[in-house]
Amino acid sequence: MKAGHWVAADGALPLTGRSFDGNHGEPNAVEPALVQLDALRQGLAGAPAPLLVGDSKLLSQQNVLAFQRRGLRFLCPHPKDAPLKRRLAALAQADFEPLSYRPQRQKDDEPRYLAQEGRVEVGAHSLRALFILSLDDREAARAQRERQLARLDEDIRSLNGGVPRYTKTAEELEHKAQAKIERRGLTGLVRLTTNEPGGKPQARIERHEQAIRAAMRTNGRYCLVSNDPDLSADELFAAYKRQHLIEGRFRDWKGPLAVRPIFLHTNRRIAALVAIISLALLLYGLIERQVRRGLAALDQRERRLLAQRIGRATARKILDQLSDLTTIRSRDGPTKIAQPRPVQQLLLRLLNLT
Repeated sequence: MKAGHWVAADGALPLTGRSFDGNHGEPNAVEPALVQLDALRQGLAGAPAPLLVGDSKLLSQQNVLAFQRRGLRFLCPHPKDAPLKRRLAALAQADFEPLSYRPQRQKDDEPRYLAQEGRVEVGAHSLRALFILSLDDREAARAQRERQLARLDEDIRSLNGGVPRYTKTAEELEHKAQAKIERRGLTGLVRLTTNEPGGKPQARIERHEQAIRAAMRTNGRYCLVSNDPDLSADELFAAYKRQHLIEGRFRDWKGPLAVRPIFLHTNRRIAALVAIISLALLLYGLIERQVRRGLAALDQRERRLLAQRIGRATARKILDQLSDLTTIRSRDGPTKIAQPRPVQQLLLRLLNLT
């Protein structure tokens, strides 16, 4: 079984959730999800067509046709297959233009994301392509490759030191060394040779500099695909960078809201449990959105108090702060909350519970 959620851009609010057949691939789950979206849109007469943001599994000829048929806009990354890698490598860096998007930690830094426009073909459809160059991702990928090459050197030295106790022949040594190369993700980037000086097999690796330079050309580069002709490159990229909010709701679903293991006998009961947790997730998102919306109305002292106690207002931190509330009830009077702390009073006020 797979679980799916429709998450609105407004506060990453999970509007609805449902179960999908776990025997089907994720691309095949898009059409049933779109049927559910059709039902949601019927209650929003006059609303503009939403922009659907997903991962690379969203991109297929069948799904593009489904979007076009419904008049929906979509945005997702293109799978990084061999043809796309060759195209990304051929792009001149001078043709990339800086984007206005800035991560929160880099608000005042120079642009770290650049883009150039193009077109890609998906079946019979010509779609808009936004080729992205992330300077941070490029630096991280190159640094990671150097670390893996250094670790591979240590792996090969360790293998050679263990010969012939565990590896009797050059063929066995080559097989083990090749497994190390694959585990480090360096296949095609190094050359492996084995020999037997003095009858003792030894492995040696050499960097394939041409292949490494070719790999460096695609580091930090990827392609976003959309059928929206009107949004600017900055607007498209900003929408894509909000995808982590969707992933965050799945983490909430599997983390803070996870129930203890339950053995269920039928698919129907599994689907019912998914529905219950999805309702809890909706409430979870509403609590978070309500508090965040109210932050602008707080004075400086109140904002400082919240920042000290919970930092960034997430539902988990909010509920943690309210978890030790107690209530008292007098014999003939109403039920009251017993001595809430200042931060609890503030949160209760933001949630309209006072």
